[in-house]
Amino acid sequence: MTARVYNAVASDYLWDHSVPSKKSRVRARNVQTGIEKRRRTRVELIAAAFRVFADKGLEAPVIDDFILASGLSRGTFYNHFKTREEILKAVADELAWEINDRILPVLKPLKDPAERICASLLCFIGMAAEDRTRGGILVRMIPVVGGPLNDRMRRHARNDIKRGVDKGRFQIDSISATLDLGLGMAAMVIRSILAKRVPAGYARTAVAMFMRSLGIDANEARRIAAMPLPLLHSDTSPMHRM
Repeated sequence: MTARVYNAVASDYLWDHSVPSKKSRVRARNVQTGIEKRRRTRVELIAAAFRVFADKGLEAPVIDDFILASGLSRGTFYNHFKTREEILKAVADELAWEINDRILPVLKPLKDPAERICASLLCFIGMAAEDRTRGGILVRMIPVVGGPLNDRMRRHARNDIKRGVDKGRFQIDSISATLDLGLGMAAMVIRSILAKRVPAGYARTAVAMFMRSLGIDANEARRIAAMPLPLLHSDTSPMHRM
């Protein structure tokens, strides 16, 4: 997991260019230590939650399962999460960051917004569907959060759609509606793949159909959806950074 949380508390100390007193330095060091400890604890809880979901599924676990798996106290758990849904959302957010980190290098050489959107969807579907627990969590959380699973994912998707509109590649009435259509399609495709009830090439067929909804010609949509993509399967288990 990347260190993305809890650093704002120390910002006053980091941006203060005056010469601090010894007392101020000690206080700043204690604040930073507390921030790092809290971050590590959150990492441990999210990693433990993923293991619990992988072992027991999405519906069966209760808060005591997460506490037991983490080895932390009940009070510590409730300092970070109040409900099972909160920690499920945190796991989904971390998974989305992991997927983003693996998708961005694939998108870097692509300049055409249509190819970028297509590649993003195919990579997202492929990486979610390669692991039943990861896919189940993402499918569960997309409707709950109402779209992309975190701001980073939402920002990249909106930017690519807007570029497509600006360049005349996409003929759409609403960027937000396009996001909903794309994520809804992806969630259902992942669900179908996990249920093992789809033919080979199903994801590419679905993505090509989505591209046609953006105004892309049918033959062009099929061509883009058929483009080769790097092998994105991880050599380690999901959330390996934890």
